Amino acid sequence: MRINRFDKEAFMAWVTNLNTQTLTDNLKEDICDKFEAINDCPDVVLAIDFDSTICMSNYPALGEMRPGAGVVIKKLYDEDFGIVINTCREGHALSDAMHWLKENNVPYDYVNCNFPHLIEKYGADCRKISADMYIDDKCLTGLPEWNGIYRIIKDKFKEKL
Repeated sequence: MRINRFDKEAFMAWVTNLNTQTLTDNLKEDICDKFEAINDCPDVVLAIDFDSTICMSNYPALGEMRPGAGVVIKKLYDEDFGIVINTCREGHALSDAMHWLKENNVPYDYVNCNFPHLIEKYGADCRKISADMYIDDKCLTGLPEWNGIYRIIKDKFKEKL
């Protein structure tokens, strides 16, 4: 389980202060990237859809937050679940969604990409997000309310946490 999220800026500041005679800027960046990949390893990764799961949008327009979504996602993030926002949005629509997430204080680790440790583990970065659970309004049984989602996740992964 991760103790703290990796702070790339703080680590780069530390690397930058190392002996410049032996470390080039490219090597410093490589060290930082490798360190991030090694240490950014949550025990459980959740892929969470954006439209109609977090944001009650009418694509491409954005709407209000689905009740409870922000509170539960922040709680899961703070409990060291890996959060990947998984959306079909791209270009301006994706940028708008990311801005909306920031304005609404919805934390996440990545958008539409896999955790580096999973790319390394499987030796590839496939298009499908590698996750332990997918949360999407289009699931087979429909989307439960967010407090119910939290209870399902905590029950399912209690052994891993």
